[in-house]
Order: sequence, then C-alpha cells, then structure tokens
Amino acid sequence: MVSRSLAAVALLLMSVALAAENPVKILGPEVGQHFPHTLAAVDQAGKTQSLESLMGEKGLAVFFVRSADWCPFCKGQLVDANRHLARFRELGLAVVSISVDAVAPIAAFAQEQHIGYTMLSDPHGDINLSLGIRDPQYPVGSPAFGVPKPTLYILDRQGVIRFRYQEPTYRTRPNLDAVLHDIEAAGL
Repeated sequence: MVSRSLAAVALLLMSVALAAENPVKILGPEVGQHFPHTLAAVDQAGKTQSLESLMGEKGLAVFFVRSADWCPFCKGQLVDANRHLARFRELGLAVVSISVDAVAPIAAFAQEQHIGYTMLSDPHGDINLSLGIRDPQYPVGSPAFGVPKPTLYILDRQGVIRFRYQEPTYRTRPNLDAVLHDIEAAGL
C-alpha cells in the first residue's frame, strides 16, 4: 500500500515538474494590442457583420468557440454568455461568438436557446488562423483543423484588447462572473 502511495506522489511530482517546464502557451494577440481583424463574417441571420457593426457603446466581448453544433463545452459557454448578456450590456459591451459552424447550425442553436447576441460563422476557421488562436492539437487534414483554442477577448471601443481569457483545455471556460468583475474594476 505504501509503494502505491509513493508511486502516486512520484507521478504527481513528475507531472508538476513537466508542467513547470512546459507552461501552457497562450495563443493570439495580447492585451494592449489593437485587435488585428475586421471579423467580417456572416451571422446566424445570414447578414455580414464587421467589427464596427458589432461594437457596443464601450466595446465588445468576443467569444471564440469550437462549435455550437457538436461541442458540449462550447454550448454551455454560449448559454452562459446569454445568461450574462444583460450584465455585459449594462457595462456597455456587445457580445459576439465565433465558431467553425456553418450558418444553419448556429441559427438553430440561437433559436433553440433564445440567444440574444450575434453568432458568427467561420466555417473554415479562417479568423482563428489569422489571429493565431487555432488549437494546435488538431493537425492539417484533421476534421477539427481550424477550430480555435477557446478564447474570450474583451475589446474597448477603439478595438484595443483590454482582457484575454484562454483556458489550457477545451473542457474549461472562464468564469463570467469573474470576467465581468474584471471589466467593472477596470472601468472599461
């Protein structure tokens, strides 16, 4: 029994050491940089949107998710964003999500879940690739190539990145109560 406990401790220490040697790399543009994309994409209603047409009074919360069609973690985050939509709007921020889905699946999800914000279709992951937030675990040729590492950007009205939240795995997403607290504390 003691040898199993020692083996478990050794494995844990080895995992911690490997994590320290290989920290999770955050992808994409950094806080303080100007958001380098126009976000020209089609929304769930089939209308082409741009960064300017999406921008709220004080800025924009941009949720990059894998899929509203097949990713349960993304679906949960999108519904959570909708639950927090009134609070984002109180802070002067519009909300948009971008996924690799075609228009039909995001339109169906938006209708089923009564989503009150714009959902954009980036079916080939072109925006993700141009921003450098493509999830590197999926190689060229994979059906999931082009999906983003789930990322949330908070932009001010001038398009400057004020906050960036990116989790180490597609299974976790930022706590939106904490995100909204950060935004409020910063006076965005």
